[in-house]
Amino acid sequence: MIALAGIVLSAFSLRLAVSGVSPVLDRVREDIALDPTSTGLLAMFPTLGFALTGLLTAAVMRRVSLEALLTVACALAAFGSVARAASTSTGPFLGFSLLIMIGLGIGNVTLPPIIKKYFREHIAPLTAIYSMLLGLSTAAAPFFAVPLADAAGWRFSVGSWAVFSLAAFIPWLLMWVSVRREGARAASSSGVPDPAEAPVKPWRSPIGWGLVLLFVGTSSNTFSMFTWLPRVIGGYGFTEHQAGLMLAYYAILGIPVSLVVPLLVRRLSRTTGLGLTAVALYALGYLGLLLWPTAQWGPLDAVWVWITIFGLAQASFPLALTLINARTRTTAGAGALSGFGQGVGYLAGCVGPLIFGVLFTWGGSWWTSFGYLWLMLIALTAGVLLTGRRRFLEDRPSPARVEQE
Repeated sequence: MIALAGIVLSAFSLRLAVSGVSPVLDRVREDIALDPTSTGLLAMFPTLGFALTGLLTAAVMRRVSLEALLTVACALAAFGSVARAASTSTGPFLGFSLLIMIGLGIGNVTLPPIIKKYFREHIAPLTAIYSMLLGLSTAAAPFFAVPLADAAGWRFSVGSWAVFSLAAFIPWLLMWVSVRREGARAASSSGVPDPAEAPVKPWRSPIGWGLVLLFVGTSSNTFSMFTWLPRVIGGYGFTEHQAGLMLAYYAILGIPVSLVVPLLVRRLSRTTGLGLTAVALYALGYLGLLLWPTAQWGPLDAVWVWITIFGLAQASFPLALTLINARTRTTAGAGALSGFGQGVGYLAGCVGPLIFGVLFTWGGSWWTSFGYLWLMLIALTAGVLLTGRRRFLEDRPSPARVEQE
Protein backbone atom coordinates (compact mmCIF):
# COMPACT_ATOMS: atom_id res chain seq x y z
CA MET A 1 0.00 0.00 0.00
CA ILE A 2 2.89 2.36 0.68
CA ALA A 3 4.28 1.73 -2.82
CA LEU A 4 0.84 2.38 -4.32
CA ALA A 5 0.56 5.65 -2.39
CA GLY A 6 4.00 6.65 -3.62
CA ILE A 7 3.11 5.91 -7.24
CA VAL A 8 -0.15 7.87 -7.02
CA LEU A 9 1.37 10.91 -5.29
CA SER A 10 4.44 10.93 -7.52
CA ALA A 11 2.38 10.66 -10.70
CA PHE A 12 0.23 13.60 -9.64
CA SER A 13 3.26 15.74 -8.80
CA LEU A 14 5.23 15.14 -12.02
CA ARG A 15 3.61 17.84 -14.18
CA LEU A 16 2.42 20.54 -11.77
CA ALA A 17 5.63 22.57 -11.91
CA VAL A 18 5.79 22.15 -15.70
CA SER A 19 2.39 23.51 -16.70
CA GLY A 20 1.82 25.87 -13.76
CA VAL A 21 4.16 28.65 -14.93
CA SER A 22 3.09 29.60 -18.46
CA PRO A 23 -0.36 31.01 -17.46
CA VAL A 24 1.34 33.52 -15.09
CA LEU A 25 4.48 34.06 -17.15
CA ASP A 26 3.62 37.71 -17.91
CA ARG A 27 3.46 38.40 -14.15
CA VAL A 28 6.80 36.70 -13.65
CA ARG A 29 8.30 38.98 -16.31
CA GLU A 30 7.15 42.03 -14.33
CA ASP A 31 9.46 41.07 -11.45
CA ILE A 32 12.15 39.09 -13.26
CA ALA A 33 13.73 40.18 -16.53
CA LEU A 34 12.86 37.22 -18.71
CA ASP A 35 13.64 38.13 -22.32
CA PRO A 36 12.47 35.98 -25.25
CA THR A 37 15.66 33.90 -25.09
CA SER A 38 15.20 33.23 -21.37
CA THR A 39 11.57 32.33 -21.98
CA GLY A 40 12.63 29.93 -24.70
CA LEU A 41 15.16 28.31 -22.37
CA LEU A 42 12.48 28.00 -19.69
CA ALA A 43 10.26 26.26 -22.24
CA MET A 44 13.10 23.92 -23.16
CA PHE A 45 14.00 22.95 -19.58
CA PRO A 46 11.30 20.29 -19.01
CA THR A 47 12.44 18.14 -21.90
CA LEU A 48 16.13 18.98 -21.29
CA GLY A 49 15.87 17.98 -17.63
CA PHE A 50 13.96 14.84 -18.55
CA ALA A 51 16.63 14.00 -21.14
CA LEU A 52 19.59 14.45 -18.81
CA THR A 53 18.04 12.37 -16.08
CA GLY A 54 16.82 9.72 -18.51
CA LEU A 55 20.33 9.11 -19.77
CA LEU A 56 21.87 9.06 -16.29
CA THR A 57 19.14 7.38 -14.26
CA ALA A 58 19.12 4.17 -16.30
CA ALA A 59 22.83 3.68 -15.53
CA VAL A 60 22.37 4.51 -11.86
CA MET A 61 19.45 2.09 -11.45
CA ARG A 62 21.79 -0.91 -11.37
CA ARG A 63 23.59 0.54 -8.34
CA VAL A 64 20.92 2.53 -6.51
CA SER A 65 17.46 1.30 -5.54
CA LEU A 66 14.42 2.59 -7.38
CA GLU A 67 13.00 3.72 -4.03
CA ALA A 68 16.10 5.81 -3.30
CA LEU A 69 15.92 7.45 -6.73
CA LEU A 70 12.28 8.39 -6.22
CA THR A 71 13.05 9.81 -2.76
CA VAL A 72 15.77 12.02 -4.23
CA ALA A 73 13.50 12.99 -7.15
CA CYS A 74 10.75 14.25 -4.84
CA ALA A 75 13.22 16.15 -2.66
CA LEU A 76 14.79 17.94 -5.65
CA ALA A 77 11.40 18.90 -7.08
CA ALA A 78 10.12 20.24 -3.75
CA PHE A 79 13.26 22.25 -2.96
CA GLY A 80 13.51 23.60 -6.50
CA SER A 81 9.87 24.74 -6.51
CA VAL A 82 10.28 26.75 -3.31
CA ALA A 83 13.64 28.20 -4.36
CA ARG A 84 12.36 29.19 -7.80
CA ALA A 85 9.41 31.02 -6.28
CA ALA A 86 11.79 32.98 -4.06
CA SER A 87 14.16 33.92 -6.91
CA THR A 88 14.63 37.61 -7.68
CA SER A 89 16.71 37.43 -10.85
CA THR A 90 16.82 35.51 -14.11
CA GLY A 91 19.78 33.23 -13.35
CA PRO A 92 18.45 31.64 -10.15
CA PHE A 93 14.92 31.40 -11.59
CA LEU A 94 16.21 29.46 -14.59
CA GLY A 95 18.66 27.40 -12.53
CA PHE A 96 16.07 26.25 -10.02
CA SER A 97 13.63 25.58 -12.87
CA LEU A 98 16.16 23.16 -14.35
CA LEU A 99 16.69 21.56 -10.92
CA ILE A 100 12.94 20.94 -10.66
CA MET A 101 12.90 19.29 -14.07
CA ILE A 102 15.82 17.06 -13.14
CA GLY A 103 13.87 15.86 -10.10
CA LEU A 104 10.74 15.31 -12.16
CA GLY A 105 12.79 13.59 -14.85
CA ILE A 106 14.12 11.04 -12.37
CA GLY A 107 10.51 10.30 -11.46
CA ASN A 108 9.55 9.96 -15.13
CA VAL A 109 12.16 7.29 -15.75
CA THR A 110 11.77 5.42 -12.46
CA LEU A 111 7.99 5.08 -12.17
CA PRO A 112 7.47 2.58 -15.06
CA PRO A 113 9.97 0.03 -13.68
CA ILE A 114 8.71 0.57 -10.11
CA ILE A 115 5.21 -0.35 -11.35
CA LYS A 116 6.65 -3.48 -12.97
CA LYS A 117 8.53 -4.31 -9.77
CA TYR A 118 5.64 -4.06 -7.30
CA PHE A 119 2.59 -4.64 -9.50
CA ARG A 120 3.75 -7.07 -12.18
CA GLU A 121 0.26 -8.58 -12.52
CA HIS A 122 -1.50 -5.20 -12.74
CA ILE A 123 0.72 -3.20 -15.07
CA ALA A 124 -2.02 -2.02 -17.47
CA PRO A 125 -4.44 -0.60 -14.86
CA LEU A 126 -1.60 0.92 -12.82
CA THR A 127 -0.15 2.51 -15.95
CA ALA A 128 -3.61 3.85 -16.78
CA ILE A 129 -3.90 5.40 -13.32
CA TYR A 130 -0.36 6.77 -13.58
CA SER A 131 -1.01 8.31 -17.00
CA MET A 132 -4.38 9.69 -15.89
CA LEU A 133 -2.81 11.42 -12.88
CA LEU A 134 -0.14 12.95 -15.10
CA GLY A 135 -2.91 14.42 -17.25
CA LEU A 136 -4.91 15.53 -14.22
CA SER A 137 -1.95 17.35 -12.68
CA THR A 138 -1.07 18.91 -16.02
CA ALA A 139 -4.60 20.30 -16.20
CA ALA A 140 -4.89 21.32 -12.55
CA ALA A 141 -1.83 23.55 -12.53
CA PRO A 142 -2.87 25.98 -15.32
CA PHE A 143 -6.48 25.90 -14.09
CA PHE A 144 -5.51 27.09 -10.61
CA ALA A 145 -2.37 29.06 -11.46
CA VAL A 146 -4.08 32.37 -12.29
CA PRO A 147 -6.58 32.27 -9.36
CA LEU A 148 -3.72 31.50 -6.96
CA ALA A 149 -1.69 34.36 -8.42
CA ASP A 150 -4.68 36.69 -8.11
CA ALA A 151 -5.12 35.73 -4.48
CA ALA A 152 -1.52 35.72 -3.25
CA GLY A 153 0.85 36.65 -6.09
CA TRP A 154 2.72 34.67 -8.72
CA ARG A 155 5.39 33.51 -6.25
CA PHE A 156 2.81 31.69 -4.15
CA SER A 157 1.24 30.24 -7.29
CA VAL A 158 4.56 28.95 -8.67
CA GLY A 159 5.85 27.68 -5.32
CA SER A 160 2.66 26.00 -4.10
CA TRP A 161 3.25 22.85 -6.16
CA ALA A 162 6.09 21.88 -3.80
CA VAL A 163 3.46 20.59 -1.37
CA PHE A 164 2.67 17.64 -3.62
CA SER A 165 6.32 16.71 -4.14
CA LEU A 166 6.78 16.72 -0.36
CA ALA A 167 3.73 14.49 0.03
CA ALA A 168 5.22 12.01 -2.46
CA PHE A 169 8.58 12.16 -0.68
CA ILE A 170 7.21 10.52 2.49
CA PRO A 171 6.13 7.08 1.15
CA TRP A 172 9.28 6.70 -0.93
CA LEU A 173 11.45 7.56 2.06
CA LEU A 174 9.63 4.88 4.04
CA MET A 175 10.05 2.38 1.21
CA TRP A 176 13.75 3.23 0.86
CA VAL A 177 14.35 2.63 4.56
CA SER A 178 12.42 -0.63 4.38
CA VAL A 179 14.39 -1.88 1.35
CA ARG A 180 17.70 -1.02 2.99
CA ARG A 181 16.73 -2.93 6.08
CA GLU A 182 15.69 -6.00 4.16
CA GLY A 183 18.68 -5.91 1.83
CA ALA A 184 16.38 -6.70 -1.10
CA ARG A 185 16.77 -3.82 -3.56
CA ALA A 186 16.14 -6.00 -6.62
CA ALA A 187 13.30 -8.04 -5.13
CA SER A 188 9.75 -7.77 -6.35
CA SER A 189 6.84 -7.27 -3.98
CA SER A 190 6.53 -11.07 -3.66
CA GLY A 191 10.18 -11.38 -2.72
CA VAL A 192 11.18 -13.06 -5.99
CA PRO A 193 14.37 -11.62 -7.50
CA ASP A 194 14.16 -10.14 -11.00
CA PRO A 195 15.42 -12.80 -13.40
CA ALA A 196 17.40 -10.37 -15.55
CA GLU A 197 20.95 -9.81 -14.35
CA ALA A 198 22.75 -9.10 -17.61
CA PRO A 199 22.72 -5.49 -18.83
CA VAL A 200 20.02 -4.73 -21.37
CA LYS A 201 21.11 -2.57 -24.33
CA PRO A 202 18.05 -0.91 -25.87
CA TRP A 203 20.10 1.01 -28.43
CA ARG A 204 20.69 -2.30 -30.22
CA SER A 205 16.98 -2.87 -30.76
CA PRO A 206 14.40 -1.27 -33.07
CA ILE A 207 12.15 -1.16 -30.01
CA GLY A 208 14.59 1.14 -28.26
CA TRP A 209 14.88 3.53 -31.19
CA GLY A 210 11.16 3.35 -31.83
CA LEU A 211 10.47 4.47 -28.28
CA VAL A 212 12.99 7.29 -28.72
CA LEU A 213 11.09 8.53 -31.77
CA LEU A 214 7.78 8.27 -29.91
CA PHE A 215 9.11 10.54 -27.20
CA VAL A 216 10.74 12.91 -29.71
CA GLY A 217 7.48 13.44 -31.57
CA THR A 218 5.26 13.51 -28.49
CA SER A 219 7.44 15.80 -26.39
CA SER A 220 8.03 18.27 -29.23
CA ASN A 221 4.29 18.64 -29.76
CA THR A 222 2.92 18.52 -26.22
CA PHE A 223 5.54 20.69 -24.52
CA SER A 224 5.32 23.28 -27.28
CA MET A 225 1.59 23.48 -26.60
CA PHE A 226 2.02 23.63 -22.82
CA THR A 227 4.39 26.56 -23.29
CA TRP A 228 2.98 28.46 -26.24
CA LEU A 229 -0.74 27.67 -26.50
CA PRO A 230 -1.73 30.57 -24.18
CA ARG A 231 0.39 32.91 -26.32
CA VAL A 232 -1.12 31.59 -29.55
CA ILE A 233 -4.63 31.97 -28.13
CA GLY A 234 -3.86 35.42 -26.76
CA GLY A 235 -2.70 36.52 -30.20
CA TYR A 236 -6.18 35.75 -31.52
CA GLY A 237 -7.76 38.17 -29.06
CA PHE A 238 -8.67 35.91 -26.15
CA THR A 239 -7.99 37.05 -22.58
CA GLU A 240 -5.37 35.69 -20.16
CA HIS A 241 -8.07 33.84 -18.21
CA GLN A 242 -9.56 32.35 -21.38
CA ALA A 243 -6.11 31.24 -22.54
CA GLY A 244 -5.47 29.62 -19.15
CA LEU A 245 -8.78 27.78 -19.34
CA MET A 246 -7.99 26.54 -22.83
CA LEU A 247 -4.59 25.27 -21.72
CA ALA A 248 -6.26 23.52 -18.78
CA TYR A 249 -8.84 22.02 -21.15
CA TYR A 250 -6.06 20.82 -23.46
CA ALA A 251 -4.40 19.12 -20.50
CA ILE A 252 -7.69 17.64 -19.25
CA LEU A 253 -8.16 15.91 -22.60
CA GLY A 254 -5.11 13.86 -21.76
CA ILE A 255 -6.98 12.23 -18.87
CA PRO A 256 -9.53 10.07 -20.73
CA VAL A 257 -7.01 8.93 -23.33
CA SER A 258 -4.58 8.08 -20.51
CA LEU A 259 -7.19 5.80 -18.99
CA VAL A 260 -8.13 4.07 -22.25
CA VAL A 261 -4.81 3.69 -24.09
CA PRO A 262 -2.98 1.35 -21.64
CA LEU A 263 -5.98 -0.97 -21.59
CA LEU A 264 -6.14 -0.97 -25.38
CA VAL A 265 -2.44 -1.73 -25.68
CA ARG A 266 -2.92 -4.81 -23.49
CA ARG A 267 -5.61 -6.11 -25.84
CA LEU A 268 -4.15 -5.15 -29.24
CA SER A 269 -1.72 -7.43 -31.04
CA ARG A 270 -0.43 -4.34 -32.89
CA THR A 271 -0.52 -0.71 -31.77
CA THR A 272 0.20 0.82 -35.18
CA GLY A 273 -3.39 1.94 -35.85
CA LEU A 274 -3.69 3.54 -32.44
CA GLY A 275 -0.47 5.51 -32.91
CA LEU A 276 -1.30 6.67 -36.45
CA THR A 277 -4.69 7.90 -35.25
CA ALA A 278 -2.90 10.18 -32.78
CA VAL A 279 -0.66 11.50 -35.58
CA ALA A 280 -3.70 12.33 -37.72
CA LEU A 281 -5.45 14.12 -34.85
CA TYR A 282 -2.39 16.29 -34.18
CA ALA A 283 -2.16 17.34 -37.83
CA LEU A 284 -5.88 18.01 -38.28
CA GLY A 285 -6.28 19.97 -35.04
CA TYR A 286 -3.34 22.26 -35.80
CA LEU A 287 -4.67 22.95 -39.28
CA GLY A 288 -8.05 23.97 -37.91
CA LEU A 289 -6.47 26.23 -35.27
CA LEU A 290 -4.46 28.06 -37.92
CA LEU A 291 -7.20 28.37 -40.55
CA TRP A 292 -10.24 29.16 -38.40
CA PRO A 293 -9.05 30.35 -34.95
CA THR A 294 -11.93 32.78 -34.31
CA ALA A 295 -14.71 31.05 -36.25
CA GLN A 296 -18.06 30.47 -34.56
CA TRP A 297 -20.04 27.25 -34.61
CA GLY A 298 -23.29 28.72 -33.39
CA PRO A 299 -22.62 29.99 -29.86
CA LEU A 300 -19.41 27.91 -29.67
CA ASP A 301 -15.96 29.29 -30.45
CA ALA A 302 -14.49 26.85 -32.99
CA VAL A 303 -11.13 27.10 -31.22
CA TRP A 304 -12.49 24.68 -28.61
CA VAL A 305 -13.12 22.13 -31.37
CA TRP A 306 -9.56 22.35 -32.68
CA ILE A 307 -8.12 22.06 -29.17
CA THR A 308 -10.31 19.01 -28.62
CA ILE A 309 -8.96 17.34 -31.75
CA PHE A 310 -5.25 17.84 -31.11
CA GLY A 311 -5.83 17.42 -27.37
CA LEU A 312 -7.05 13.86 -27.92
CA ALA A 313 -3.85 13.24 -29.89
CA GLN A 314 -2.08 13.23 -26.54
CA ALA A 315 -2.86 9.51 -26.65
CA SER A 316 0.67 9.21 -28.08
CA PHE A 317 2.11 9.90 -24.61
CA PRO A 318 0.37 7.12 -22.63
CA LEU A 319 1.09 4.89 -25.63
CA ALA A 320 4.82 5.53 -25.22
CA LEU A 321 4.64 5.03 -21.45
CA THR A 322 2.68 1.79 -21.73
CA LEU A 323 5.04 0.34 -24.30
CA ILE A 324 7.93 0.63 -21.83
CA ASN A 325 6.44 -2.26 -19.87
CA ALA A 326 4.54 -3.88 -22.75
CA ARG A 327 7.72 -4.36 -24.80
CA THR A 328 9.90 -5.66 -21.94
CA ARG A 329 9.88 -8.83 -19.84
CA THR A 330 11.77 -7.69 -16.74
CA THR A 331 12.19 -4.77 -14.34
CA ALA A 332 15.76 -4.34 -15.58
CA GLY A 333 14.55 -4.23 -19.17
CA ALA A 334 11.84 -1.72 -18.34
CA GLY A 335 14.36 0.47 -16.52
CA ALA A 336 16.83 0.35 -19.40
CA LEU A 337 14.16 1.04 -22.03
CA SER A 338 12.61 3.82 -19.95
CA GLY A 339 15.95 5.56 -19.45
CA PHE A 340 17.07 5.22 -23.06
CA GLY A 341 13.72 6.06 -24.65
CA GLN A 342 12.97 9.04 -22.46
CA GLY A 343 16.59 10.19 -22.21
CA VAL A 344 17.45 10.27 -25.90
CA GLY A 345 13.87 11.09 -26.90
CA TYR A 346 13.57 14.10 -24.64
CA LEU A 347 17.11 15.21 -25.54
CA ALA A 348 16.14 15.39 -29.20
CA GLY A 349 12.72 16.85 -28.39
CA CYS A 350 13.84 19.43 -25.83
CA VAL A 351 14.51 22.04 -28.51
CA GLY A 352 10.89 21.80 -29.71
CA PRO A 353 9.40 24.64 -27.63
CA LEU A 354 12.47 26.80 -28.27
CA ILE A 355 12.34 26.27 -32.04
CA PHE A 356 8.57 26.86 -31.98
CA GLY A 357 9.10 30.30 -30.42
CA VAL A 358 12.14 31.22 -32.52
CA LEU A 359 10.33 30.39 -35.77
CA PHE A 360 7.48 32.69 -34.78
CA THR A 361 9.96 35.47 -33.93
CA TRP A 362 11.71 35.09 -37.28
CA GLY A 363 8.69 34.60 -39.47
CA GLY A 364 6.05 36.55 -37.57
CA SER A 365 3.53 33.80 -38.27
CA TRP A 366 2.38 30.76 -36.32
CA TRP A 367 2.33 28.79 -39.58
CA THR A 368 6.12 28.42 -39.50
CA SER A 369 6.03 27.27 -35.88
CA PHE A 370 3.34 24.69 -36.49
CA GLY A 371 5.20 23.60 -39.61
CA TYR A 372 7.96 22.42 -37.31
CA LEU A 373 5.46 20.41 -35.27
CA TRP A 374 4.14 18.78 -38.45
CA LEU A 375 7.74 17.80 -39.22
CA MET A 376 8.00 16.20 -35.77
CA LEU A 377 4.92 14.14 -36.60
CA ILE A 378 7.07 12.30 -39.15
CA ALA A 379 9.36 11.20 -36.30
CA LEU A 380 6.30 10.17 -34.29
CA THR A 381 5.02 8.11 -37.22
CA ALA A 382 8.35 6.30 -37.52
CA GLY A 383 8.26 5.49 -33.80
CA VAL A 384 4.72 4.13 -34.11
CA LEU A 385 5.79 1.81 -36.92
CA LEU A 386 8.90 0.52 -35.13
CA THR A 387 7.09 -0.31 -31.88
CA GLY A 388 3.79 -1.48 -33.33
CA ARG A 389 4.47 -5.22 -33.43
CA ARG A 390 4.31 -7.20 -30.19
CA ARG A 391 7.87 -8.28 -29.32
CA PHE A 392 10.24 -7.86 -26.37
CA LEU A 393 13.42 -5.91 -25.85
CA GLU A 394 15.20 -8.69 -23.97
CA ASP A 395 14.64 -11.14 -26.83
CA ARG A 396 16.43 -8.98 -29.38
CA PRO A 397 20.02 -10.12 -28.70
CA SER A 398 19.04 -13.68 -29.53
CA PRO A 399 18.30 -13.94 -33.31
CA ALA A 400 16.85 -17.41 -32.90
CA ARG A 401 14.24 -16.24 -30.41
CA VAL A 402 13.32 -13.23 -32.54
CA GLU A 403 12.74 -15.47 -35.55
CA GLN A 404 10.53 -17.78 -33.50
CA GLU A 405 8.25 -14.83 -32.69
